Amino acid sequence: MGSGPLDPLTVTRDERMVGGNSVLWFYFDYPGDRSKVEVGLNSNLATYLRMAIYTQEQANTWMRDTGVTPIGVATKPSEGTATAEYDLYWSGSFNLAGRYFVVVTNFSSTPTVFRLSARGDTITLYPTPTATVGIAVPLATPIPQGTIQGKLIFQTSSGGNIYTVNGDGTNLKRITDGALDPAWSPDGTKITYTRWQTKPGVYVANADGTFETSLVGANQALSPQWSPDGSRVVFVRQTGGVTDESNICFGSFCFGQSPDTRWKLGMVTFMINDQGNLYNDFSDPPCTNHCFSPTWSNDSRYLAFADSQYGVMRTDTLSNTLWIMFNQNPKVQSAAWSPDGKQIAFQVEQHDHWEIYVMNADATDAKPVTQADPLSFRPANNVAPVWSPDSKQLLFVSDRNGKWEFFVVNPDGSNLQQVLKNVTDLTGLYYNFSNERMASWSK
Repeated sequence: MGSGPLDPLTVTRDERMVGGNSVLWFYFDYPGDRSKVEVGLNSNLATYLRMAIYTQEQANTWMRDTGVTPIGVATKPSEGTATAEYDLYWSGSFNLAGRYFVVVTNFSSTPTVFRLSARGDTITLYPTPTATVGIAVPLATPIPQGTIQGKLIFQTSSGGNIYTVNGDGTNLKRITDGALDPAWSPDGTKITYTRWQTKPGVYVANADGTFETSLVGANQALSPQWSPDGSRVVFVRQTGGVTDESNICFGSFCFGQSPDTRWKLGMVTFMINDQGNLYNDFSDPPCTNHCFSPTWSNDSRYLAFADSQYGVMRTDTLSNTLWIMFNQNPKVQSAAWSPDGKQIAFQVEQHDHWEIYVMNADATDAKPVTQADPLSFRPANNVAPVWSPDSKQLLFVSDRNGKWEFFVVNPDGSNLQQVLKNVTDLTGLYYNFSNERMASWSK
């Protein structure tokens, strides 16, 4: 959701994340009465963001030509003014009634968290989203509903609410909010996640969210994952690189260099000193400059991760060596090693959408698990794979029904089912194509 004018998001004040070099679309409906509309954005990295306003006609044109000029572009308010509470601000009014769009563009390679708000006496923020290009949209092939065994922890969005729920949809509990990428400990008694706001870093807590403890401070940390033996937690954090736009010159010839921050792996190992006290030892497993969604082998030795320049890669925590496992299409995200150690799932960009792939742990026999529905108006995005504890199913998130929902499928592509519909209808899901760990599955 939010990838274009066909699937825009509602404007709320919740934290959202826009991926590196990506856009997110939001909408509001307006009666054309020339009443004032105000839209504001807050972000610690607003320097790299653009907030633009598009009419319905401009949105239709954007689907053919992304260079179409918007009707308005937000600016930074002057200090001391009434709108200085925002990092980016726009206001205006319109003669024509209809749907209008707020488009947030991230010009850096760094995924960025922001809050968006819109207000006006006569605007409507929460009607049911509908396709807006004036053509009938065929329904996707119906998928049977089912249940799964075990228990999930999932996030509604990056920086949104985190819930736990049984596989049959019962016992839904809100655990916390403002956190990212929740994951179970191997025994299911604890959870880990990250925070980007107050005291940014990696956190652990009991399974019910109590006794939250900072594990390690880190800038813009993502994707914490416990090793299967419970001795370590690996994660991603932003560190170094080119953080500001700059010029590179060779003699009299100069060209601009876009921001290119580094995303590296960090690892915390739980140690006991000579006095019998527990302490945390921090280390840096070797990886490339853009390492995302690390995932452990079942022997707790190897880490696979996604790099959109190279593909799916593997690092050996003992020998400190790197190996490319899949580079048929380097535009990959969300690597996930099966608990039995035999396979690795990941998502691959397919021109205009994403599909789930699986390959053997020795990097052979990579093949798609999901595929485009021939009856759908547009190919669905199938993303964020996570394995069942017995390695027999893959849970993933798909927008095939016009909104993000949970589905399961066998690794060979059979037995596709929708699950937890009663839950996602209640909580909503928002996926930003930024290697998010939307869920974690425990026994």
